[in-house]
Amino acid sequence: MKEHVTEIRRDVSAQLRRVLEERAITTVFQPIFAFREGRILGYEALVRGPEGSLIQTPFELFSAAHEEGLALELNVMCVTQILRAFAARNIEGNLFLNVSPQLIMQRGFDRERAKRFLDTLGIDPGRVVIELTEDYPTVDFPFMHETLMLYRAMGFRVAIDDLGEGFASLRLWSQLRPEFVKADKHFVAGISNDAVKLQFLRAIQHIAENSGSQVIAEGIENAEDFRVAKDIGIACGQGYFIGRPAERPNVKLPAEAELAFADARVPVVTAPRLRAGSEPCAHDFVRAVVPVRPEDTMLTVAQRFEDAPALPAIPVCGDEGLQGLISRTIVDPLGMTHDARRAMARPCIEYADRAPIKLEATLELTALSAILAETDSRHLADGFVIVSNGRYLGMGSSQDVIRSLQSSRVLAGRYTNPLTMLPGQVPIHEHLDRLLARHVPFTAWFVELDQMRGVNDCAGYARGDALIHATARLLESICQPGVDFAGHVAGSRFVVLMQSEDWSVRAERLIEAFSGSLSSHLPREAIERGYFVACSRDGRESVRPLPRMAVGILPVLPGVFETRHEVVSVAKQAVHQALSQPGSSLYIDQQYGNAYPQSVLFTD
Repeated sequence: MKEHVTEIRRDVSAQLRRVLEERAITTVFQPIFAFREGRILGYEALVRGPEGSLIQTPFELFSAAHEEGLALELNVMCVTQILRAFAARNIEGNLFLNVSPQLIMQRGFDRERAKRFLDTLGIDPGRVVIELTEDYPTVDFPFMHETLMLYRAMGFRVAIDDLGEGFASLRLWSQLRPEFVKADKHFVAGISNDAVKLQFLRAIQHIAENSGSQVIAEGIENAEDFRVAKDIGIACGQGYFIGRPAERPNVKLPAEAELAFADARVPVVTAPRLRAGSEPCAHDFVRAVVPVRPEDTMLTVAQRFEDAPALPAIPVCGDEGLQGLISRTIVDPLGMTHDARRAMARPCIEYADRAPIKLEATLELTALSAILAETDSRHLADGFVIVSNGRYLGMGSSQDVIRSLQSSRVLAGRYTNPLTMLPGQVPIHEHLDRLLARHVPFTAWFVELDQMRGVNDCAGYARGDALIHATARLLESICQPGVDFAGHVAGSRFVVLMQSEDWSVRAERLIEAFSGSLSSHLPREAIERGYFVACSRDGRESVRPLPRMAVGILPVLPGVFETRHEVVSVAKQAVHQALSQPGSSLYIDQQYGNAYPQSVLFTD
């Protein structure tokens, strides 16, 4: 095995030296598209080793060069061959030239000779972007900055590659102020359905806008990510969807990318959940309760309880930290016994609970509530002790935790509905604001399931929840992915923000699909009768109608509404019109639009 590895290394070494001697590399170029200008801005040059060799891929090629101590020589050869290929093929636009920082920092590198070389090729230095790659941790930043300033004086521009891979690239950005920064493909691929990646890319974009840089999003490989990158204001994009590396690269977008670029609709992105770090922790429940010493008497403790009638327990802390907890329920019976005077003179530690509920201050609400749920009622009444690395901070109340847990659930539901997992009120409002700001036509739907009481009372809440969940899936099914938005307001009320032009057909399909789905969610006898029969406690029977769907639709044209509140108000009126009709109904309010000559009502 060792001999085999040695033989492979010899072959790799020989192939590498042959590549250097014969300049046997292939140069390909990948397009970079400028969203704002709507054109191919330039091309990143990439190299390949001889096909079928052990150093064919860039990784294999440059790894072998590092192993042999020939990385600098290989870099110089690649740069000159790329420039020759770029000139020979008469490629227009900018050339993004991958250059190792180590090459830039070579003191013997003659910049004037480099300029003369470009002059002979007919390439203006202003068309060349020096794209710094890898090796950031080993860079002498001050010297790098000084050297690049000289190149910039000659007309070259600078880009930082793989932004997001580490702190060093961010430091380089702040110090060099490059013209371009390339967001690593790991943080770009999938941004259309990954809220965290989208937030990261937005943060990069925000920094770029304030530092004079343009962001190039690498790794765009589908129409959805392309549209999102364009929508959030990213300057440029690069990836297989825009163009693959080729010796003769495309000079304009492929047909599918052209359609995506021309699409003026606002893309729908995955709604964020409750923001990280917003969940309360145990420290937020700290109530200041001055502890007693272990040697303090029970009389002292009793006096403390008498002075603070609402105090359920007092911690006992000594030189070794928390030693126990004295509950009011211990002190009150003592006061009524014959031995009360003798007991009151005893050290309080003798009456303390030596194993109280003790929680670290950093414990988050979800874990905190889970611990309390497994605690017996006596301990819950006393409260819990909050510590930080063993140091006493204060007391916490289970009632405070319950109230906070309820508030957190309500807040979380505003981002994602826990029953249907559809976006909640916050993402609904954000997407509606984006639609209005972009001045695109769309339709705002209010969808409500009415008369749900019969299902809940006669068939059980589980069936009612199942019907609401199924309705959410129906709404998703009629939406065009990435274009139409479905959200869950609360209870049995939903919102759809649709940009699809065939929205009226989709709405009628929704009504029909809902009516057809009732048989699979309601008891057969109720479907056959056409109503529920509810029996009260006194034995009287009453009739409850089957659930129905009401859909109110408001076509929204650019410039008609200024705020989302206006849209919501009118759309709610439309759903009220639908509710005023028997059965499942669809009402389209046309007083603000022109898709229909008048308001339209459709019932099942």
